[in-house]
Amino acid sequence: MMEAKHKICCIGANLESFECLRYLVDQGCSIHTLITLPSGQSKHVSDYYDLHDFCKIHKINVLDTTNVNSDETIQEMKKIGPDYLFTLGWSQIFKADFIACFSKFVVGTHPSKLPHGRGRAPLPWTILEDLRTSAVSFFKIDTGVDTGKLIFQREFDIPPRTYVKDLYSEVAKQLGLGFHEIYKSIIGKESITFSTQDEKGVTIRGKRTPADGLLEFDKKIGDIEKLIRAVAEPFPGAYCYYKEEKIVFWEVEFDEEDIYFGTLGQILQKNKKGILVQFFDGKLWLNRPSHEKGNAKDLKFFRIGDKLGYSVQDAIFKLSNSHGT
Repeated sequence: MMEAKHKICCIGANLESFECLRYLVDQGCSIHTLITLPSGQSKHVSDYYDLHDFCKIHKINVLDTTNVNSDETIQEMKKIGPDYLFTLGWSQIFKADFIACFSKFVVGTHPSKLPHGRGRAPLPWTILEDLRTSAVSFFKIDTGVDTGKLIFQREFDIPPRTYVKDLYSEVAKQLGLGFHEIYKSIIGKESITFSTQDEKGVTIRGKRTPADGLLEFDKKIGDIEKLIRAVAEPFPGAYCYYKEEKIVFWEVEFDEEDIYFGTLGQILQKNKKGILVQFFDGKLWLNRPSHEKGNAKDLKFFRIGDKLGYSVQDAIFKLSNSHGT
């Protein structure tokens, strides 16, 4: 194991964090403490990964917190006396008092080529923007949102029709490689340089919620196809309603034959993987359907000729009548 003269800590609580931390440990890096969420947070973080067992096996100290800026967390960090923090995967903004706990600096990361793509949900947005290249940016964290001075960026290509889980894996790989490079610079006493981000190139992405995965049949198939790929595993998935149930579709294909045509949301055909559905300007195969809670849905459940989703006007009419108005 590489012997670190500095106390290097990590923070993370998702699958990306696990892949990155595992890579660092495999490379012999000495990690003093992992700051993470308590066990059982999957209801609050869509891609949550419990790292407690991993840390126990590899003798990494663990500090549980749901708020890194709390007085309790800051006091615990001061007791540790850390020098560096590697941010593996954490959505909360660090305030000045928490950043000040580290005698050297905090390394932040963001899976976009900063200053483009600051903000929330970077991986889904990358697919929705149909980007062909991206980067993982490593920077010195300040109190802003992805605004710190850049250390370096690791660029990578994005193949056509990439699903978010594949993008996720590539980002985790680049994170591990980048943090290992920074780790070697620290223990090798090599100077680390910082460069200010060019504010002229800033774009800021908004927050996304599970409700943004709703399938709307009056949209273009190109947009729907990207949406399904963008919100698939490890995220909640793209969904619609059918027979009083919420149905999630995890995969999508374009219709190559183009011989069927129907009304918006209509089920036109079935095969072993899914159902062919009419959208505004074409058809898509919506594949791997599941119930809201994740169990696979038998394709016998779907009837050719039926329509997915609700008619807003019909729903309002029924609601109005049910109240006697």
